Amino acid sequence: MDKSTLKKTKIFTIVNLVVYFMTLGVNYLGSSGFFNGQSQGDISDKYLTLISPAPFTFSIWSVIYSLLLITLIYLFAKRKDRKVSRLTLLISPLFIASSVFNMAWIVAFSYERLGISTLLIFGMLLSLLLIVERIYKKRFEIPSTLAGLTFTIYGGWVFIATIVNISLTLVQLEWDGFGISDSVWTLVILSVAIAFVLFYLKLSKNAAFPIPLAWAFFGIYSSYADGRFDPALTTVIQGFLLAGIGIFLIAAIWRFIKNGNALFLKRAA
Repeated sequence: MDKSTLKKTKIFTIVNLVVYFMTLGVNYLGSSGFFNGQSQGDISDKYLTLISPAPFTFSIWSVIYSLLLITLIYLFAKRKDRKVSRLTLLISPLFIASSVFNMAWIVAFSYERLGISTLLIFGMLLSLLLIVERIYKKRFEIPSTLAGLTFTIYGGWVFIATIVNISLTLVQLEWDGFGISDSVWTLVILSVAIAFVLFYLKLSKNAAFPIPLAWAFFGIYSSYADGRFDPALTTVIQGFLLAGIGIFLIAAIWRFIKNGNALFLKRAA
């Protein structure tokens, strides 16, 4: 590996860590109500939707940020390895972009600029899915498992967060749903989420993608089970959520086995 590539890799690994800790800091400030005197939870409760997960569900962020830190430390520690350097150069620009979107989303969401926050979280989602796609395409040339798992879990969770963000925006705008009840729209949204995950799973051959969605569905189900929501068709929605969890878990296991007991397909597609 030439000196120029080595230097570029080192710079990216350092910038990645700096941006990571900046993102952690902004997220902490957001959750503590530093921006506009409101946390993300306060705003979610203010514009409550029928697909808002129970508060405990958001503990997945600790898993995501732990995986990110482990991945970034690995990239830094092994930066002189040719394959790791290739991985670093491949994903770093998009990781930095996703982090900028993340921080900007926190600020916009805290100030109840929900339309803007929807665009920002969509940018974050797109960045993360592109990272996963790049890792998948180069999986035979780079160490793909750790980074692939990390950004898959991250991207899967941000996918459901994007759907919730859109729903919050519609509540803020007092959208009437074309006269269709909220319960029916909830079933439609959940159906679209399941269909997208199965489509993406077929496309990406990524066994881990359904896992954060199963967790999100469990969080939404818990909101109903705890009496947080009690709309029409409650029993139907709960049954649909349980079915979705089952579908996601079965799909993840099936894909893992089809991949040769691996995150990604071991052979060329």
